[in-house]
Amino acid sequence: MSPQRLIALRYLRTRHSYGFISFIGYLGMTGLAIGVAALILTLSVMRGFEEEVENKVASMDGHLRLANALGEDVPLPDTLLQRLREHPEVEKVIPFIARHALVRRGSQSDGVFLLGADLQRLQEVVSIESFIVAGQLPASGDTSAIIIGEKLAQVLRVAPGDELHLFDITYLLGRQGIRGRRFTVAATYRSGMVEYDQVLAFTSLGAAQALFGGDQPPSMAIINISHRDRADELAAALEEEIGFPYYLISWRQRHASLFIWLKGQQLPILIVFGFIAVVALVNIFGTLTLVVVEKQRDIGILRSLGFSRKQIQQIFLYQGGVVGLVGSGAGVVLTLILGSLQREFQFLALESDIYFMDALPVQWSWQSLVIIPLLAVLLSLLAAVWPARRAAAVRPAEALRYE
Repeated sequence: MSPQRLIALRYLRTRHSYGFISFIGYLGMTGLAIGVAALILTLSVMRGFEEEVENKVASMDGHLRLANALGEDVPLPDTLLQRLREHPEVEKVIPFIARHALVRRGSQSDGVFLLGADLQRLQEVVSIESFIVAGQLPASGDTSAIIIGEKLAQVLRVAPGDELHLFDITYLLGRQGIRGRRFTVAATYRSGMVEYDQVLAFTSLGAAQALFGGDQPPSMAIINISHRDRADELAAALEEEIGFPYYLISWRQRHASLFIWLKGQQLPILIVFGFIAVVALVNIFGTLTLVVVEKQRDIGILRSLGFSRKQIQQIFLYQGGVVGLVGSGAGVVLTLILGSLQREFQFLALESDIYFMDALPVQWSWQSLVIIPLLAVLLSLLAAVWPARRAAAVRPAEALRYE
């Protein structure tokens, strides 16, 4: 080990003649650890939150939706569906019918968006069964079963096994009379997203066709692809390939405002928590500056013994680097401990009606675990540059004049 490193470590370990210098030194190191931990945890929580929302949205929506721009009554040709199934990136294509309906139970009523499809096949692209909290997925061919969200079940005061009446809203608004059908609640689900749990209901394709009149083929389709992150690109490519009047919309495009909001929250949050690290760096700068003032006699002796200006600078740069390494390392350890405890025990709970999840999510990212500590070390070195240059400028004759 070089003499510069030995002296730098000795200065860090020994008590200074002014206890205040030691105090702000430890304070700077602690502040840096807290700042690094706060930044990594913030990024991990934001990443976990975004991933949780993405998983739920993609699970409930599917990756792509195919529809006809001319209206929901225009059926999708079988030849078109077959072309889509033959695409190398397409895994599943499930046709469906979706309309608004009025649901009633006794004196309670509400609006519902009813999606009718082969529920066993739909389960392959929309994870209904994984969200079910009461009851079970109805058997294939059951044309009287309906699956509703937990919030809607609470509004209507129903449970699996109870009966509901659904009415075609378009038929009612057209003053053509009343067209309705009786359904039995087979299950209730909870996705954690109110816009689904209070509005979206699932039934078989035959039941939806009977409610909305006629036996016309489905006019829309849910498409799952091999890589959901390519949904936007593939939607544009397929839309150009199949042409008007058909269009595709990805799961991200359907919830564009939500994801824009999520992205928009990242920068201000990072800036706020980044100020913690900035305060710590100011403390490091102040500590090293005071050490230079206190150690002028030592610096003068070292210069008289033959140490060059560069070697004197290295002593204080090493000090800044060690403080940065220790503070950043402690911050990473603190992050891993707190994050692991949250993932294991979920002691920070959230209101699922607002945040789409029951507990604060933590999703590690190697970029944040590596880049933020390295950046903190680099900034610690930069904070040590001016004190190091100040130390190198000390003249031995002046430093030892009164010794």
